[in-house]
Order: sequence, then C-alpha cells, then structure tokens
Amino acid sequence: MEIDAFFDIGKVKAMKQPKVMTIAGVSAEPGQRIRGKVALAQLSDGASVDIPFALLNGAKPGPRIYLGAAIHGDEVNGIAILFEALRGLDPADLSGQIVCVPVQHPLALYADHRLPLAQFLKSPLDQAPADAWTCFPGSQDGNPAQQLAHLLFGFIRECDYVIDIHTPTRGGRYVPIAILPPESLDKDGRILQLAKGLGNGWIMRSSSDFYVAPGILCVEAARIGIPGFTFEIGEGGRLEPDVVEVGKSCILNALQSLGMLSVSRKDPAETHLMKEFVGLRARAGGLLYNHVKLGQRVNRGDLLVTIVNVFGDEVERVTAPLDGYAVRLTTLSTVSTGERVATLGIV
Repeated sequence: MEIDAFFDIGKVKAMKQPKVMTIAGVSAEPGQRIRGKVALAQLSDGASVDIPFALLNGAKPGPRIYLGAAIHGDEVNGIAILFEALRGLDPADLSGQIVCVPVQHPLALYADHRLPLAQFLKSPLDQAPADAWTCFPGSQDGNPAQQLAHLLFGFIRECDYVIDIHTPTRGGRYVPIAILPPESLDKDGRILQLAKGLGNGWIMRSSSDFYVAPGILCVEAARIGIPGFTFEIGEGGRLEPDVVEVGKSCILNALQSLGMLSVSRKDPAETHLMKEFVGLRARAGGLLYNHVKLGQRVNRGDLLVTIVNVFGDEVERVTAPLDGYAVRLTTLSTVSTGERVATLGIV
C-alpha cells in the first residue's frame, strides 16, 4: 500500500542540493552515514559518559527527522527498532536527513532501570525531577536529568520532525500506540498526519494525561513548532524480536510518509483514533488473571481481570467502566492494592 507523502514536496523540490550535515561537531557529507558521540557527564571516578548518535545525510533534499529511544534505561526494544530500521538504509537513496540517538540516557541503560538509580538514590531530593523525559527543554545549569534534556533538545531543535520511542515499565504491555501532544499544539495537523503515516493502527490524542504534560519531550518539541509524538511499543526490560519487527516497519512507514524513502508499506486493516486513557487499579492484592487480549474491543461491564488471594479465593473482579479497547495490560503475575491492572483507550 502506498500513501502520499505529506511533507511539502514543492518546498523540497525548491531546496538546494544537500550540503554537509553537522550535528554536535560531527559532519556527514551528502550520501554518507557517520557515527558520533557527545559528552554527557563525568562520573565521580573521572570516567566520561557519552551519548552515541548516528547521522544519515541523504543524497537528495528532504526533511530532517530526529529518531530517539531509551530515554528510560529499560526500553531496549526501541534501541533494536532503530538499528534494524536503519541497518539496510542507504543514504544514497534517502531524501532528507536522519539524526538517530538510539540510547538517549546511557546512565539509565547502565542501571537497566527507568532512571539512573545511583544518582537518584544518592541524593533524592536534590536530583528531583529525576526523569529526564519530563524535563524538556531542560537546563544547562540544572540537575543531571535537566542537563540531559537540554543536550537532547539541542539535537531536536535542528530537526523538522521527531519520533520518541518508548516501552511501558516492566510488567506492562501496550499495543503499538502513537501518543500525541495536545491538539492545541497541532494547529496544522502535521503531528496527526505523521502518526497516521506510522501505520501502527493505534493513535491517542488526549488532553488530560501525563503524556501531554508540560516538560514531556514531544510536547515541548511541538511547542516550538517541531511535530512529533511518543511511540509506545512492547514491554520494558525485554528484547522482543516480534515487537522489534513491528516497530521497524512503523519507522520505515513514517519515513515513507515524509517522502524520505520509497518503500512498500505495511499498514493495519484499521486505525483507532482515541481521546482518553482510563487506567484501572487493584483494590485487593493477589494473583492476577487477565480475561481479555491486548487490543481487544470491550464493552462497559465486560470482565477484564480477576484477582485471587493466596488461598485461591476470588477477591476482586475488575470490569470495564466504559466501552473501549484494552490498549495496555499488566503482565505481572501478582499485584498489590493500587497497582495498575489494565488501561482502556476510549474512542
């Protein structure tokens, strides 16, 4: 299936021939792929921590897109999605440029955790906020999370589009879903167009959850006129080849929709555009049994999960409060009071 590229092709044709691309002091000639790194921090023993990145400078004119993953250290699927998507891409066939940052937070990756625990545990109050993803546009003079956000936002400011790849925390799994900034930041509809170009089948455009809060990477990019979104896929702490393959196809779809590549698309039979997340949490603790599948349509009153205690007695039945789709399910075998058991997407 082919879809028309929505980037302004007339504008692209009017561009001058591609020139040398320089990001963070690293340069790539037209038709060239270059790897680089930029210093993030110096540790207490004097060791330097760098952020790795790759530049792909297309031989033909086109937009520049920022592709980032693993700003949380357990989001390893995103790293593999990016290197698999770009592995066979020849810059000679590329229209435009790609700035790829496969590990946006190396310190969190070292910890194999959402956050760089060693820093946060050492002095929790002084390191708050600890999640760099919520700290954009960041501050050069801020705490480590804010400094990282400032460094990454410097890359993003040089681009025309941004896709930020995530997974849920360990114990949770989303459908492959594009989560957009508020509609008020997408006056010309380019963010929604880019999300449709992803070809993933699930789009969330909400105005009230934490994904659209001030400080979120794509929210702040949209605020300065750079369209983009958060792409959630798979589960944290896992490297899943089937999920990576889906994500790879989605990234290539997005590049095709921007007119950057000529590739065959893999599109879903239906795309669900939703307006609200409804998270459901346990009121009792015990073993968790799911009764619906990820992505399944549910009606109000449908049984979603049951919780049984350690003697096998059923202690809670969680039902759907509204019609919607099971867009996130808990994969943990046990839950305690207050833990999330499912999330519905409301159309």
